[in-house]
Amino acid sequence: MAEVHANFNDTFSPKTSDQDIIVKVSVGDGQQGTYAVFLGTEFIEANAPANLGKRADLLGKPIVVSVTIVDILKETKHTSMTVTILEGNQLTTQYGPYKQDAPDHLDTVIYTLKLS
Repeated sequence: MAEVHANFNDTFSPKTSDQDIIVKVSVGDGQQGTYAVFLGTEFIEANAPANLGKRADLLGKPIVVSVTIVDILKETKHTSMTVTILEGNQLTTQYGPYKQDAPDHLDTVIYTLKLS
């Protein structure tokens, strides 16, 4: 079984200073996956929305999202991930959907998104 690594870099700049910053991850195209969210080198959350704190908590630290997807569908090799950042209940920033085909059925695609 093969694995493919898909690495992405982007920027995130908080728009508020007093709202909690929440990272949500969606795995798409009918596939199953698992994910982890890090702030710098600190593990924050796995497989659930991650509260990173407020703007001051993020200064100088990258947000890293790592997603592992196994291609379970025989009909397609498509996988995708979308990362949404919420600030309070009103401001959202979306990254993706990022897409990568698995080489073959039951192969693994590993996504890494680094936001600095």
